[in-house]
Amino acid sequence: MNPSGQIRGVIAAVALLLVAGIAGVVLLGSPTTTGGPTSLWATIEDVARRWPEVGHIAPAQVARLADDRKVVIFDVRQDTEYAVSHLPGTILVKPGTSRAAFLDLYGNDVKGKSVVFYCSVGVRSSTLASKVSRDLKARGAVAVDDLSGGIFAWHGEGLPLVDAKGPTEFVHPFDGSWGGLVSRQDSVRTKPGS
Repeated sequence: MNPSGQIRGVIAAVALLLVAGIAGVVLLGSPTTTGGPTSLWATIEDVARRWPEVGHIAPAQVARLADDRKVVIFDVRQDTEYAVSHLPGTILVKPGTSRAAFLDLYGNDVKGKSVVFYCSVGVRSSTLASKVSRDLKARGAVAVDDLSGGIFAWHGEGLPLVDAKGPTEFVHPFDGSWGGLVSRQDSVRTKPGS
């Protein structure tokens, strides 16, 4: 084969791999590349892969820690999401909170405790957890983890949620695309009590 034929062959092979890779991404539904998730499970795997330095623990494990009161849980969502529902006893922290601001506010409350962050599915919470994990462990935190699957997984397992009035079955969808991951669509709400 002449050199130009070899080059065309390489270009064709690269093009085929590129098309196969794009098709694979679409089928797997990576929320960061397709614009929207296809399943909560695929999203959980994507979050764990993107933030390997953060532990990712199941809702049942977080519930056990909360029962033993050996945990501080941070909700990394917006006020409107939190108002619809949140895990009992959680502390609301704005997404995008700086490392320094977070440590100033909460760095002294973690000694001897596990720290768990959550949001809708784990993207915002893993981002914050990765920023502060090393500092929290240096201040005595036993572990720093993200709630695997976020509040959507918690809600899907039927674990308790509360709003300002008490227990609730509702969960905020974040948006139309991500909200499709909520397993019980009849309990999606964008406003408290609506």
